Amino acid sequence: MTTNLNIDTPEEREEFASRALHDEDLLEELVSLVAGSSRTRRQKAASTIAIISNLDASVLFPYVEDITSGLSRPEAQTRWEVLHALDQMGKAGQRYGEDVIAAAEDALYDENSGIVRESAFRFFCGYGSASHENSEEVWPQIDEAIQCYHGNPEFSDMLTHLLAFAEGNISIETSAALAQRMKFDSESASGTLRMRSEQIVAAHNKRIGE
Repeated sequence: MTTNLNIDTPEEREEFASRALHDEDLLEELVSLVAGSSRTRRQKAASTIAIISNLDASVLFPYVEDITSGLSRPEAQTRWEVLHALDQMGKAGQRYGEDVIAAAEDALYDENSGIVRESAFRFFCGYGSASHENSEEVWPQIDEAIQCYHGNPEFSDMLTHLLAFAEGNISIETSAALAQRMKFDSESASGTLRMRSEQIVAAHNKRIGE
């Protein structure tokens, strides 16, 4: 198997992603680069995989373990591109085991990259919004992150993902817990924090018919 894949430019990555959708050998070769020794190729491969996930995330389902290995790579870009792909796969119906959830949780508390932290939060919100079962599985991680990052610079962007979670296919129990978590900010905060908190509480009230 060669690693001379033409994925150096954004245009090449877009073109390769389109071809890999219908060529299993190309897709396998691309995924293998995520675990490779070249930092640059890992980043470009992860970026291409993220593009593929936007086109048809289901073709990546057989490679979830290999893709998740990118979360253990040192460079931030590989991690955030992989988290994007995992997010899209989760929304498309992929179920994750404890190993994937644990790796994503490590990324959620990445000490060096706010983008990685936000990407991990988006993953948990996206995956959780896909079904009642998913929402209950990842609510503890989401709840802990809300408390940990409340007031941090990236929390404003996290609120956007949290609202999408609140409006997703989550369980009544999870919705109620989220609304309770955001109730104080919906009544006492100001600016974007108050607005998003009000919207999250309103999503719960709509869900229960109030």
